[in-house]
Amino acid sequence: MSGADKLKEKIISEAAGQAEKVLAEAKRRAEEVVAGAQKQADVRKKFILEQAQLQAEERRRRTRTIAELDARKALLGAKEELIEDTFRQALARLAALQTADSREILMPMLLAAAQSGREEIIVSAKGRELFTSEFIAAVNKALEEQGKQGGLILSAETREIQSGFILRSGEVEINNSFESILRMQRDQLEPEVAAALFGM
Repeated sequence: MSGADKLKEKIISEAAGQAEKVLAEAKRRAEEVVAGAQKQADVRKKFILEQAQLQAEERRRRTRTIAELDARKALLGAKEELIEDTFRQALARLAALQTADSREILMPMLLAAAQSGREEIIVSAKGRELFTSEFIAAVNKALEEQGKQGGLILSAETREIQSGFILRSGEVEINNSFESILRMQRDQLEPEVAAALFGM
């Protein structure tokens, strides 16, 4: 074998060895890259799963909170409706009182509301039957006993009220209809009504 052939063989042998080393290093690096990528993928997968679980728990918590709020709103709405119905029934019962019972309520209301004793009493068309001349005469007599003028008169005018009366002196009117009184007293009465209905 000539020197050139030996040199050629040596170069080829060294090149082959070098190629093996380069390939082995490349293979090692590729394995490291794949392992690193797998590790990153595992970390990313774990993170995504944890985030998904946290989001699912948050969604469950929100859904439960919304459901609880909706249930509270529904219960509150039902209670408010029941309270409203109680006031409606109370007003209906007041309007349906027998004549004697109505006058027992109306007499002290008239005595308290009359300032001068010369006011006009305005009632509903249906309520006129309660305010007979005898009843008004009894109210006027009681007013005189209080030191006021006994000059209340029943107005020819009527109003759309369920029961009670409106007392007018000139341009000033005092609304003593039962619905107006209940409306004005509602804030004070509502807690008592709720306590009676719901034991609050």
